[in-house]
Amino acid sequence: MIKLLTMAITLVIAVTPLAFSQIVINEIMYAPASPNKEWFELHNISDTYVNIQNWKWKDAAASNPMRVITSAFLEIPPKSFLLVCEDSANVKAVFPGTNGIYTQSAGWNALNNSGNENLVIYNSLGIAVDSLTYNSNWGGGSGKSLEKKIAENPANNQSNWSTSVDPLNATPLRRNSVTPRSFDLALKSIKADPVFPVKGDDIRFSFTILNNGINAADNFSFKFYNDINFDSNYVSAERIDSFNYPALNPGDSIVHYYEFDNADSGKIQIIAVIDFIQDEDTLNNKLIKSIYVSPQNSENGGIVINEIMFDPLQEQSEWIEVYNATGLSFNLKNWKYRETSSFINISAEDLIFKPGDYLILAHDSSIYDLFTNLKNPASNQIIKFSNSLSLSNNGEMISLTDSVGTILDAVSYSPEWSNPNLPETKGISLERINPGYNSNDRSNWSSCAKQIGGTPGEKNSIHTNSAAESSEITITPNPFSPDGDGHEDYTLISYRLNLRMAQLRVKVYDIKGRLVRTLSNNSVTGTEGEIIFNGYDDSNKKLRTGIYILYIEAIDISGGIIGRIKAPMVIAAKL
Repeated sequence: MIKLLTMAITLVIAVTPLAFSQIVINEIMYAPASPNKEWFELHNISDTYVNIQNWKWKDAAASNPMRVITSAFLEIPPKSFLLVCEDSANVKAVFPGTNGIYTQSAGWNALNNSGNENLVIYNSLGIAVDSLTYNSNWGGGSGKSLEKKIAENPANNQSNWSTSVDPLNATPLRRNSVTPRSFDLALKSIKADPVFPVKGDDIRFSFTILNNGINAADNFSFKFYNDINFDSNYVSAERIDSFNYPALNPGDSIVHYYEFDNADSGKIQIIAVIDFIQDEDTLNNKLIKSIYVSPQNSENGGIVINEIMFDPLQEQSEWIEVYNATGLSFNLKNWKYRETSSFINISAEDLIFKPGDYLILAHDSSIYDLFTNLKNPASNQIIKFSNSLSLSNNGEMISLTDSVGTILDAVSYSPEWSNPNLPETKGISLERINPGYNSNDRSNWSSCAKQIGGTPGEKNSIHTNSAAESSEITITPNPFSPDGDGHEDYTLISYRLNLRMAQLRVKVYDIKGRLVRTLSNNSVTGTEGEIIFNGYDDSNKKLRTGIYILYIEAIDISGGIIGRIKAPMVIAAKL
C-alpha cells in the first residue's frame, strides 16, 4: 500500500511541469541578414514569475548537443519575454533601444534556413516544455523573423505563424507584429498612377487604410503631406489635405484618392499618416512614397543618363555616361550632376555638348585601364573626372541639371535592374536600352552584354531602336536571339489600338499553346505603346529557340473586349 502511494506521488511530480508550463516559443530569427546573428524569443504567458535557471534548448540535428540557455538564476516576469541569442551584443546593435531580458546561449546550433527544423525547450528537469517543428514555408527568412500570432494557441499549427510585418523586420522583446490588436489601423499602401510619370502628367495617388484590429475603429483622421525637403518628416506647412472618417469595421479597408496635377520633373515624396487615438500599434500608421518624374518623353530622348557603373572591379573607377539624344547643342558650363546629398559641377568653362555626344563623368583616371580608347577620346566623347563621385551599390537617385537648375534627367537606379541570370554583376555597368523610354522603368535597363563590362562613350551593347509604326503590331527584331552577346538580345513589341484608354493583356505562348510569359496583365494603356521582351519565361529562364505566339488583348474601361491581336515571334540562336 505504501509502495503504491509512493509511485502515485512520483507520477504527479513528473507530470506537473508539462501540464502547467507557460513558457512558449514566440518568435524565431532563423535567417538574419548578414552579418546579423540568429535568435529566438520565449514568452511567459502566465501570471507568475518563471525561473529558467539551467533550462536548455535543442534543434533537429541529432548530432547537435543540448545548449544551456542560462546557468544563472533568471526569472521571466509574467507576460514578459526573454531573448535567447547566438550573440546578444550583435542583436542589441541591430535593434537599438530594445529593452528586456537577453541571454546568450552557451554554444549555438545553427537553425535551418530551408527544410524542416525542430526547436525544443527543456526545463531544469530535462522535460520538454514547448516544441515547434517549422519550415521556411511558414514565414520568416531573408532577414525577417517568424512570429507567432497568438501566443496561447498551439505551436505546431502553421496558420498560427507568419512573417513579421514590423518595419524593423522583427519584434524582439515586444508584442509580435502579427498578433491581432484590439484597435489597429494600418496604412497598407500608397500607389501612383502612372507608375513612371513624365513632366506635365497628372499623377493619381491612392492610399489604402486597413483595420487590422479586432474592434471597429471610430473617429480617426488621415493626413498626407508633400515632403518638399525630403527629410522623411512632416510639418504642418507641408500638409496637402486631411480627412476625418467616422468608422471602419474590422477587416475592412478604404481607399483615398488624390490627384497631383501637372507634375514637374524630379522627385516627389508623399508622406501619409493615420491619427487614431486608440491605436495600439502606431508603427504602421505612416508610409512614405517616392516617385521620379522624368523630364522628357520624346521619341528619340533628350539629355539622358545612359549608363551607370556603380559597382566597379577593385581598383577601378566608378563612372556615369550622359548621352545627347536631341538634335541640339548645349553648353555644359555650370551643369551639375547630383547624387542623394551632393553635387558635382561638370564644367566651370564653356564646353559644347553636340547632338550624339557622350559625356563620361568618372571618379578618377583608372577608367583608362579598362577602356583604353578613352585616353584619346573621339570627337563625340567628353571625359570629366571628380573624386566626389560616389555611387551607392544599393541604388540611389542621380540627376543632371542645367546651369539654372532645371532637371534634365533623373534616374533612381537599383542593383535589381541588373540581369538576374548573370552569376556576377560586379564590374558590369547598367545600360539603358533606349534613350527615348522612361528613365525609371526598370525594363528599360539591364546589364552590359560586352565582356569588358561597359561601353562608355559608345552605343550601348543592349540598345534597341524603336519599331516603325503599325496599325496593329510590330515586332522588331524578329527573329531575335537572347544569348547575351549584345546583338539583338531583346525585341521591341510596338502596338497601336483604336481607342483612347484600355486595359492591356500581353502574353507569349509556345507552339503547343502553353503560356510561357505574361508581359502585361491588365495594365492601363492609351492608343499606342511599346514593350521590351527579353526572351525569358515567367520563371526567369531563357526560352528555347523556336516559334512563339504573341497574344495581345485590349479591354475597354467598361469591361468589353475590344480587340485581339496575334503575331508569330521567333527566338533564334547563332549559327
